[in-house]
Amino acid sequence: MILDNYLENLGYDNYWMALLISLFAILVVFGILTLIIGACSLIFKAINSVDKKMNILPKEENKILETDKDAVVASIVATIEFNKETGKDAKLVSIKRID
Repeated sequence: MILDNYLENLGYDNYWMALLISLFAILVVFGILTLIIGACSLIFKAINSVDKKMNILPKEENKILETDKDAVVASIVATIEFNKETGKDAKLVSIKRID
């Protein structure tokens, strides 16, 4: 009864028109969500392809960086100091511990 009055105030004479409008609104919302999900998946694929191209695996002689945190700090400090002194970019090729 309250629903009948509400629908009459909106200008809809029956429930079917209201149901049709509700279903259309739901389809629009899901369509927009599908577009957003599709755009996000394209962005993630692009990021993953760039990551695969930029993936830098450590060489066997540089495995010390995985176990020794001091070696990581030493290599970072050494490259920063090299950059400060020469003004050139540094590329760490290998690292080994000298006792």
